[in-house]
Amino acid sequence: MAHIVDLHAYGVTAERGFLPIADPNAAIPLANAEWHETARNLPSLIPSGKIRAIIERLPEFRPELLSSEEDLEAAMRSLSYLGQAYVWGEPDAPAALPARLAVPWHAVASALGREPILSYASYALWNWRRIDEDGPIALGNIALLQHFLGGLDEAWFILIHVDIERRAGAALAAGADVQTAISEGDDAGATAALTRLGDALDGILATMQRMPESCDPYIYYHRVRPYIFGWRDNPALPGGLVYEGVTAYAGAGQNFRGETGAQSTIVPCLDAILGVDHAPDQLRTYLMEMRRYMPRKHVGLLEAFEAGPTAAGRIATLGAAAPADLIAARDRCVETLRAFRALHLEYAATYINRQAADATGNPTDVGTGGTPFMKYLKKHRDETEASITKR
Repeated sequence: MAHIVDLHAYGVTAERGFLPIADPNAAIPLANAEWHETARNLPSLIPSGKIRAIIERLPEFRPELLSSEEDLEAAMRSLSYLGQAYVWGEPDAPAALPARLAVPWHAVASALGREPILSYASYALWNWRRIDEDGPIALGNIALLQHFLGGLDEAWFILIHVDIERRAGAALAAGADVQTAISEGDDAGATAALTRLGDALDGILATMQRMPESCDPYIYYHRVRPYIFGWRDNPALPGGLVYEGVTAYAGAGQNFRGETGAQSTIVPCLDAILGVDHAPDQLRTYLMEMRRYMPRKHVGLLEAFEAGPTAAGRIATLGAAAPADLIAARDRCVETLRAFRALHLEYAATYINRQAADATGNPTDVGTGGTPFMKYLKKHRDETEASITKR
C-alpha cells in the first residue's frame, strides 16, 4: 500500500514549507492593542532599563478576544517577546513573572499547544512580512515584524531562517514523493524525487552560507543571543521561573528550554526521509523534548514522515541490486545535509564558543536551549557523514 504524506493536512506547502499559509498578522489587533504596541516598541523601551515596570503597568490582557489562529499567533509573538524582555531586559533575572503577563501568556500558549516561552515558531515562522506583497518570500523582500533591540544583525539572523524555511517547502514536497515512490517499489520515481530534494537542499545550504553577510558574531553574541535563553539549565535562574497566577503550575518554578534552531522541524523530517539515524542517548531525548515547542501540526507531519519508508531502507533492502543512480541521488542529499550541519557547527564555534563570556546568563559552552551544543552538533554531523552509503 502506498505511503502518502499530504503536506496540506499539516498546514505545510511546497511553496512556503513550515511558514504559515497566509502571511503572519502584521496589523496590531484592536484587542490588547497596548500589549502589541509595547512589544513593537521594545527596541526603544529596553534601553530605558525600566521594561519590567512598563510591562507591569499594562492593562489586563484579554485572551478571549482572540478569535482566530492568526490572532493567537500574533498574541503569542508579542507576549513571548515581552516575556523574554521582562526576564532578560534588566541586569538581574527575576525569580517570577507577574500574573498580568504570566496568565495570558500561559493561556495563549495552551491554546496553541506550546509552552509559555519564546519558541522558534514565534521568533521566526510567524515573525516576518513581505516588503513587496506581490514579491517572493526571500531575502531582499522580507522584514521582521518584531525585534528586541533592533538592528541589521538581529533581523538578518532571523530572516536567514525564514528564507531557509521557505526553501524547505520544495524539499518536503520532494520527500513526500520519495516515500510514496519507495512504498510503491518505484525506484526511478524515488531517484527523481531525491534529485529534486537535493536541488532544494542546495538552496537551503546557499542561504545558510549567507549568514555572515549581515550578522556579525560579536553583535549576535552580545545583542541578539541574550534575549532568547530559557530558564532550564540556566545558571541565572537555578530554580526556574515562577509564573504567578497560573494555577496549573501551583507556584512551582518552571524550567522551559530557550529558543533554538532545534525547534525547527525541517532537519528531523529530512533525517526521517533519507534514513539518517542517530544513536539513542541524551541528545535523542533532548530532540524529542523539542517537539513540545513546535506547532502541533508540524509535529504531526514529522511523525507521518517517520512512519514511512526511508531511502536508506530501500537501498539496504535491494542490496547489490540497488540502482547506482538511486544510491547517488540519496548520497548527494546526505552529503549536503552533512555540509549544512558542518556549517552550523562552524557558526556555533564562531558566533558563540569563541566569544568572551561576560554574563552569567549567556554562557559560551551552553546553547540557548540549555545543552552542550558543540558536542551535540559534532555528533549529528558525524552521524550524518556515517550515513553515506558504503560501496
